[in-house]
Amino acid sequence: MIRAILYREMTEIDLVDVLADLAVYLAPGLVKKDSSTGYAQIYGYVGLNALNLAVDRGLTTYEEHGIRSGHRLDPEDPADVRKVWLLLSRDRKENIAFAAMNLLSCALEMTGGTDFNACTEEELCLILTRYNANVRHVTKYGEDTLRYMQRYQAAAGEPRHEDMDTNA
Repeated sequence: MIRAILYREMTEIDLVDVLADLAVYLAPGLVKKDSSTGYAQIYGYVGLNALNLAVDRGLTTYEEHGIRSGHRLDPEDPADVRKVWLLLSRDRKENIAFAAMNLLSCALEMTGGTDFNACTEEELCLILTRYNANVRHVTKYGEDTLRYMQRYQAAAGEPRHEDMDTNA
């Protein structure tokens, strides 16, 4: 799933994305407060929310991501959002880790769970759609990204989603 997200996001990066990142980096809050950044094209506030969810569930800590904070990160605090945005824009590995945390957040929001193997293809499309947009219905992005995921699985010799045993 991560490979499909990365493929989709990286093939869509254009000059506007680069300029938006530059505006956030050079003049935070003056022109633009936040932008989607890095390989997985994650906004700072989205990454912050995904990180908070993972921390709340005991999956990680702020310190594991190099964030020193004496408080729970606040998506309404520009300094906290910028701290996460800078991490996402500068560190490729962290950007990908945040993509995984964001997918967990999307799954929980859209399906009520985080077991991707138990999801139907429709639910996977919803999760992938939610990664990209704040909507509650499947979009072309979700459908296309699911097809990329299925191609990666086929190329790796992995079973198709509907053939997986969810009781294993």
